[in-house]
Amino acid sequence: MRMTELDRVRAFLRETDERVCDERRATPHGVALLTPSLPLVWQLNAIRVEDSEATAGALVAEADELLATVAHRKLVVHDEALGARLAPALSSQGWNAFRLLVMVRRREPDRPAEAGLAGEVSREHGAAVLAAFRREQPFGWQEEAVRQLAGMDERYTRAWSTRDFAAPVNELGCACRLYSDERLAQVDEVGTLEARRGRGYARAVVLAAADAATADGCEPVFLLTDASDWPQHLYRKLGFDAIGAVWEFLKLPVESS
Repeated sequence: MRMTELDRVRAFLRETDERVCDERRATPHGVALLTPSLPLVWQLNAIRVEDSEATAGALVAEADELLATVAHRKLVVHDEALGARLAPALSSQGWNAFRLLVMVRRREPDRPAEAGLAGEVSREHGAAVLAAFRREQPFGWQEEAVRQLAGMDERYTRAWSTRDFAAPVNELGCACRLYSDERLAQVDEVGTLEARRGRGYARAVVLAAADAATADGCEPVFLLTDASDWPQHLYRKLGFDAIGAVWEFLKLPVESS
């Protein structure tokens, strides 16, 4: 059976998870992705749920056992129907539920970005912009978390063909990353510093990255974005359409026993 675009995206996400974590361990209901060397990076310490019959209670117990060495609990569910079924029960137990739209580039943008505003930059410059952006986030007071997220970025750099884009290209403003297996590509880690928002920088970097992927022959070019947050509206203006969703469930913090 021919894989759909959504099937291909999910396969890419699964392979990415397994390339960047320290250890992959089978569980009764899926796969544990464990990275004890980066315990503060939520996405590298999670359980990917693959059993369509799994219950919230069983998954909570599984997460408590397999993620006992980190302060959070995270579940990743690529089956949209399964995620929707689990969401009410997990939410009632204090988990944050995120429905992430899978958006693929299908159309031309409503208008182009300002000419010359964004472009490809060095890994060092891209890393500096993302570090500055992350320091403004709720966890930003914790420099170790910023350091470990930079370590995550380096794992992605080794896992795939990876490029960095920024706007303006010589300043700390906005950046994003582009991951590709030379067949399809993901735009990720889009971040704009608070003082530089409202200037079209995010529009410019996403279009620069997407254009580069398209020029390389990648199809689809996709990104993930929270279904309950505003960036999805920007991405629609940039020519991206939702083709499905994946779910993530996160519980923070977990008290040490």
